[in-house]
Amino acid sequence: MLALLALSSAALADTDCARQDRSAWMPESQFREQMKRQGVQITKFRITPGNCYEIYGFDREGRKLEIYYDPVDVQPVEDVASAQLALPRHP
Repeated sequence: MLALLALSSAALADTDCARQDRSAWMPESQFREQMKRQGVQITKFRITPGNCYEIYGFDREGRKLEIYYDPVDVQPVEDVASAQLALPRHP
């Protein structure tokens, strides 16, 4: 299982999002406002080396989130929290 987590982390480290100039990106403040309207509480925001918006936080039902977004079209690229929940549990 640790190998799966390591592979998952390595794959995410290579996640590429925006190749466009930053002038084409949705501004961080606008992105945060859009997430707030969707009921997302952001506890941590960062721009990854692959030019993704990465957020940590909670959805309106209180579920933990860790999602990578393309900053141009603001579509989810990777949902880390859901992917980890789908991993088989150790007996």
